[in-house]
Amino acid sequence: MKNVLLCRLTVLPVLALTVGGCLQYTRPPAAVSSDSYTALQEKEKNLLPEKLDTLTLEQAQSIALANNPDFRSIQFSIDSARARYYQSFSSYAPTLNAGMSVSQSFGKMFSSSNSPKTSSQSESYQPSLSGQLLIFDSLAREMNILATKYTLLQTESTVADAQRLLLRAVAYAYNDVQLAHAQREIVLAQIEYSKEMLEDAERKYNAGTVLLSDVLNFRVTLRNGQLNLVKIDYSIQSALYVLAGYLGLTDGTIPAAVKFPAIAMPATPILPAIEVYMDQALANRPDLRAYRDQLKVARYNYYGAFSAFGPTVAANYSLNYSQNHNIVHGGGSSGGSSGSGNLGYGLNASWNLFNGFSDYYNLKAAGANVAEVDFMLAQIWLDVITDVRTAYENLRSSVKEAVISKEICDLTKATRDLVENEYNAGTALVTRLNEAERDLVQAQNNLATAIVNIANAQAQLDAAVYAIKTPVAEPVPTGPTVFQKEVGI
Repeated sequence: MKNVLLCRLTVLPVLALTVGGCLQYTRPPAAVSSDSYTALQEKEKNLLPEKLDTLTLEQAQSIALANNPDFRSIQFSIDSARARYYQSFSSYAPTLNAGMSVSQSFGKMFSSSNSPKTSSQSESYQPSLSGQLLIFDSLAREMNILATKYTLLQTESTVADAQRLLLRAVAYAYNDVQLAHAQREIVLAQIEYSKEMLEDAERKYNAGTVLLSDVLNFRVTLRNGQLNLVKIDYSIQSALYVLAGYLGLTDGTIPAAVKFPAIAMPATPILPAIEVYMDQALANRPDLRAYRDQLKVARYNYYGAFSAFGPTVAANYSLNYSQNHNIVHGGGSSGGSSGSGNLGYGLNASWNLFNGFSDYYNLKAAGANVAEVDFMLAQIWLDVITDVRTAYENLRSSVKEAVISKEICDLTKATRDLVENEYNAGTALVTRLNEAERDLVQAQNNLATAIVNIANAQAQLDAAVYAIKTPVAEPVPTGPTVFQKEVGI
């Protein structure tokens, strides 16, 4: 009895350490566990690197892959699927079960007054080992292993597709920030121009060469520009909040000290034929690969359903030992001990011949699942083709729009300058100058939007064909002051 207790006291802590040590991962920043934002310390937050001056798109995508909680949670599905795959091989291993039975009984016999009373005590200890080795199960194990293998591959493709979509979303959010900053520069230029024209009109009004209405006109345009500046500042902050969310920053925004590169007219790209992109997409798109693997999983599950109609053969083995001890008191004590051991083994074969058509309908359901996934794969295939064609045409159209917008912007700039000269010479009305200024601001905004649309269309096409560019490794906000390490939760 003491040996058994000692064994349990030794095995249980080791088992607890082994199981607990399997759960080890880098936890989210401590800030997400707090119910007070103002009480947070900097070391508890997830922030951008302190020395980061300018944030590029590649850096933003790298940070998102390292810190986006939604993507990080999806990544762990690979570990789960891999564990299930390794677990499926355990069906080839023999099982071994240990058992222990301890019993004790007491008895007392009452008789006539002139006969002695007797009492008895017996104890029994019965340790045992037993197990089973599955020899044949009509290929059910083999089909299960193949199904879990392709489930693992499907999960890996699903995570890769989540990465593809995250990179595209970060690119869109990043481009929105750049567009908002470009629009702000346009508004600031408009305000500066209105100030200059207002000061000039006030001087001319004081000299009696222009009407008061001209002065009021430029005051209105100045205030409109200031109003637009308030709106665009809000747009910038909103875009920063969205981008910070993708990057997993606990402050929910990006510091004002961090700059973004200014947008510039890109060189006109030379696009290969669309068939090149479609071939690349059909060969590499992870969502398409995921459905192809899911179809294989469905087929192996269908093949595995046939095993229910076949026999199963297993080997059984057991080792038992029994130790008994008996003591009798009264009319002279007596007692004795006995022990016995038993080793048994054998084969067990079973074949279910009928179970109310349960196996038949399970096979029918598995077959229907194959057909269902097959058509789902066909739909994804069509979606990929549509994505590539749409992104390809979007990029071509965006490039053409940017070229035309650049020409319009140059023409409207020249027109505005010409009308300004005419107004100063007294040959053009202020209303014509207002129209020319509005046309120029609109053309500048159209050009900025067209340039950013090229970047968005390129990100769309890269995602459609899975042309993933490897993000830079730095900067990534990691470190002992940012993340908590949790072991054996």
